[in-house]
Amino acid sequence: MKKCFLAAVAAIQALFGCGRNESELVNPDGFVLEHTAIDVADPIATAAWWCENLGFTITRQKDDETHTTFIADASGRVAIELYRARTQPVAPDYASMDPLTLHFGFTSKDVDADIERLTKAGATLVVHEKAPGFDGAMMRDPSGIAIQFVKRGKSILLK
Repeated sequence: MKKCFLAAVAAIQALFGCGRNESELVNPDGFVLEHTAIDVADPIATAAWWCENLGFTITRQKDDETHTTFIADASGRVAIELYRARTQPVAPDYASMDPLTLHFGFTSKDVDADIERLTKAGATLVVHEKAPGFDGAMMRDPSGIAIQFVKRGKSILLK
């Protein structure tokens, strides 16, 4: 029974890429997260703020009623799709949601400086927590989307 359980765990780890060495980050099928999509009230304004204040770059933008805009971070490996969904009467009210329901987390070299700079740019501070090995601020961009800035003693990223 124990051997069957361990074999099942190993199969799940192999399927989802869990337990891999750093040199084996991509699963056998080659799945790599391309983008995350989020329905916002004003994709053009949200993209402009993220580009100006968070270092993103617009990689594609549609000139239609959705104003679908893809923005990529400074690494060029992480993209976010911002759009106004035609199927919904209004975009979600992110400002009314608990930021732990949905937030975008960014690494920070200096959380205090980021809070000061982004507050001047129109963001609002929700909470700033410090603990041994962790300095983190949860903020909201001008459209209410939760954005987190963290400085960790040990990164959660593999590379």
